Amino acid sequence: MNKRIAWNWIKFLGFEKSGNIKATSLVELMISIIVVSVMVLSFQSLETFGHNQVVSADRRAKVQNDLAYCLEHMAKYVKQAAGNGNLNVNYPAILLYPTAAGTKTGFQVRVDLNDPQTPSNFSDDALVYYTLALAGNALSTGCTPQGTGTCGSFSAETLSTKIVANFNNGILPVIPLYTSSDGFYVSIDASGNFVDIGLVGRYYPTKVPTAASKLTNPQVALKTRLICNNTSSH
Repeated sequence: MNKRIAWNWIKFLGFEKSGNIKATSLVELMISIIVVSVMVLSFQSLETFGHNQVVSADRRAKVQNDLAYCLEHMAKYVKQAAGNGNLNVNYPAILLYPTAAGTKTGFQVRVDLNDPQTPSNFSDDALVYYTLALAGNALSTGCTPQGTGTCGSFSAETLSTKIVANFNNGILPVIPLYTSSDGFYVSIDASGNFVDIGLVGRYYPTKVPTAASKLTNPQVALKTRLICNNTSSH
C-alpha cells in the first residue's frame, strides 16, 4: 500500500493528522480492569448476601413450623385432659413421662377418647404422651389405653426431628443460648392443671451454631402455657 492510499484511509477514518492516532496506555488499561473487577465483586457480594438471607429465612420458617405443629398437637390433647386435680392421687391430668422412676423424657396427659365418653370414670382413659428421644432430636407422641379404654383414632407419630437434644424439667429461659444442650422444657403446676412447655429447635439440631453459621443453621425457640379444660378438684 503506497503512502497516498494509506493517507486516504486515515482521512476516511476521520483523522486529519497521524499524530491524532493515540494508543491506550497500560496504566489506563489497568485502571479499567480494576474498576470492572470491583464492580463484579460488589455484585457477587450482594448476590451472596441475598442468597444467604433467603436460605436463612426459609430454614428458620421450616424450624418454626415444626415447633408450632408440636405445640398445636400438645394443645389439642392438653385441653381435653381429664383428672381430679391432684398430683398425689391416682388420676392427675398431667404427669411427667415416663411415670416410673428413672430418666424423664417428656410428659403425658390423661384423655377420655372413648365413644361415648365416660367422664366420671378415670380408669378407662388413655394416656397421650410426648417424649424426646434420649440423646436424640426426635419429638414423638403416642397413646396407651388404660383398663377397658381406647385410644380411638389417635395416631402415634414423630412430630419433629429438629429439637435440640435433652429434656429439661423446668422453664425455658427467656433468651435460650445457642450453646444450650436442652430443647424440650416441661414444667407442670402442683395440681396438674396446666403445663408450661418450651421448645428449642435448629435446622441442624446436632450442630451448635457459631457466628459464622447462624444464617445456615438458625435456632428458633417457642414457649406456651397449656391449661386443662376438664380437670376437677375433688
